[in-house]
Amino acid sequence: MKTEADSLRARFRDYLSCKGLSFTPQRKLILEYLIRNSSHFNAEELIAIFRKKRIPVSRATVYRTIAHLVDAGFLSQVALESSQSYYEFIANSAHHEHLVCDKCGCIIEFTDPELENRIESVARLNGFEISRHTVHISGICGRCRGQQET
Repeated sequence: MKTEADSLRARFRDYLSCKGLSFTPQRKLILEYLIRNSSHFNAEELIAIFRKKRIPVSRATVYRTIAHLVDAGFLSQVALESSQSYYEFIANSAHHEHLVCDKCGCIIEFTDPELENRIESVARLNGFEISRHTVHISGICGRCRGQQET
């Protein structure tokens, strides 16, 4: 029986094949890690995790594979006010939006059906067909606000 992970592997293999690229063991390791760990990450954090686990994946391979995973629709870049790009694995997750703390950098995911309906309505009113969207709200989280008040 084919699992969701099998389907994701096959989709990425097909994407790479269309680009004339191989599904190397290193690319497979990166994909496997992201399938199992759906938290937000940046490339340097991923490199550090692989180094700590003594998994032989080069920095260049991580950056190139992330770019391919974004292009193939497996990863989404989470827009942060930071010098690092953060990503999340979206190939097997439900659509959601983000609240991002400007102070500590925590990312809070949320869903809001009314917001989704309003976004679709605005697109329809403007004759616009949405292929994808993200909502990113910056501010200060409750924990950091509490720290500021003491």
